[in-house]
Amino acid sequence: MKPLVWNNADTPQEIAAALRELAAEYPFRENGEGRQLVFEPGDRLSVKLTETRAAVTYDTHASALRGAGLALAGVETEGERNSFDLFGIMLDSSRNAVMTVPHAKTMLRRLALMGYTMVMLYTEDTYQLPDEPHFGYLRGAYSLEEVRELDDCAHALGIELIGCIQTLGHLATFLHHRGADPVKDTASVLLAEEDKTYELIRKMLAFWSRACRSRRIHIGMDETHDLGRGKYLDKHGWKRNFDLFNSHLQKVTALCTEAGLRPMIWSDMYFRMGSKKRSYYDFEAVVPEEVKAAIPPEVQLVYWDYYHDDTESYDKMIAMHKSIHGCPVMGSGLWTWYRLIYDHEFSKSRVEPCIDSCIRNGVREFFFTMWGDDGAYCDYRTAYAGLIWGAERAYQSEGNDEDRMEKISAALGCGSWKQIAAASKMNYRVKGKDGAYGTLSLLLWDDPILGIAWRLLLNLDDPENAADFLAVLERQSAGLTELPYARTAGHLLAGKIRLRQALLDAYAKRDAGAMKRIRTEMIPDILERLDAFRREFRRQWLAKYKYNGMETVQIRLGGLAARYQELADRLAELENGTIDSIPELEASSDPRCAPIAHRYSDIVTGGLF
Repeated sequence: MKPLVWNNADTPQEIAAALRELAAEYPFRENGEGRQLVFEPGDRLSVKLTETRAAVTYDTHASALRGAGLALAGVETEGERNSFDLFGIMLDSSRNAVMTVPHAKTMLRRLALMGYTMVMLYTEDTYQLPDEPHFGYLRGAYSLEEVRELDDCAHALGIELIGCIQTLGHLATFLHHRGADPVKDTASVLLAEEDKTYELIRKMLAFWSRACRSRRIHIGMDETHDLGRGKYLDKHGWKRNFDLFNSHLQKVTALCTEAGLRPMIWSDMYFRMGSKKRSYYDFEAVVPEEVKAAIPPEVQLVYWDYYHDDTESYDKMIAMHKSIHGCPVMGSGLWTWYRLIYDHEFSKSRVEPCIDSCIRNGVREFFFTMWGDDGAYCDYRTAYAGLIWGAERAYQSEGNDEDRMEKISAALGCGSWKQIAAASKMNYRVKGKDGAYGTLSLLLWDDPILGIAWRLLLNLDDPENAADFLAVLERQSAGLTELPYARTAGHLLAGKIRLRQALLDAYAKRDAGAMKRIRTEMIPDILERLDAFRREFRRQWLAKYKYNGMETVQIRLGGLAARYQELADRLAELENGTIDSIPELEASSDPRCAPIAHRYSDIVTGGLF
């Protein structure tokens, strides 16, 4: 690839600073031989290329760097403009995967070349606080110095790094420690109206005030359904949830002001508390006027929605936010959670109507969440396909085609966009007996004997469903030369399907020969596939994350191997007459038995976990 060379004297200082940071990884050079990279201010982004020159006309700092990225990819464009003043991502660092500083810098550079302007680090307890050793204990928590290093890198690239924390709920991993008992209301919610709670929050805010240049902070406060119903109730008695929530928010907002920070919060609790159905997306929810008036004016509401696939729902929710507390910040989603591979089609069908609605309704601040629920076992490299596509969509590019995105992805070091899109199709969703749609990870974690996900969530007792699932896995994983994690996962899961089909058929017929082949041939094969996946999981994890958190998936995989060995033992016992049945294989498939949630802990056993 021919270097892109800029002349420092002719390049705006902030763009030159960003190019120096990008030169750590990309062929940008200050003076020397190569294609000359020139920048000219304008009212939109355009990129014109010749053999000797790459001319970027830009309207913002972010679009200038996006233009440099397009030039790097050999892609011309004309008349692009970002639909949003703030356009970013939220990176989940709380579901076990805490990105290393070097890899986070790589991500920042790629985001800058795509045209993003903001990154939130979602850290429930994965940052270090003084005199709080139980905060982030064995979780790979960021030090102040590490976040400052990331902030320096982001600042050089024109990206705003914002802390995204929790100051009320979602703190179960912290609150299960003995040292957290003084500030604990329920298993996951802090004790409101308690001095020690606000001492702790003051430390949280001090960390982020010192770590980042940004004066904005996301203080969370979502999904606190049992607020005031634990120790608080014993200590103070009942208090209306609206009033307790706003009282706490007012105290935390005052602490933010003290720390020189301006807060935003997830908006869902106002809607849930005002809904007779306790639903976030209840268009008939009523928030009393005195509750609206008590929301501190400094606070911004963040509307999160990863689910709706129609613009009307977004239109209604944005209007409801405006009626409560002004125009919201929008948090959409690139689906990396409960997935082994980024799910592009599912994301696209939700993001497109969301962006359309935001543009129509004047929402100017937008970001993509990239959650890691249930253990962060998604190969986040595949999410770059969504980030590239999302930037194309936000900048209203005339391109937005696969060939163009393939060039951008390759030039930015994100792999093959087309292969990721193919791998994404492995997120095949089968409608289960409970009416919900199950995905690939459910099949990975499904127990080989109990088959909870197989029967009740994926509905793979239906031979047609099983055949469809198998066909998708084998077809899509075959050509994934650049995605060994996805390919290895597909190989393992195809083996799981074939083994389970053979097992149910052989057991129903009491076919001793078939059951012996399962025990002596198919189970050893699946254990080899499982070990190959274990090694590949470890490789891709350590390429991006700190060691902490990897153990949770390794424990699951080890347990899965033990259960396949248990199946082999049971088949041997059936063969030699020690037992006369395997009762779990005969269990009911009644949809009333299906778990409500689709996490590992919900499907791995019918007992306590």
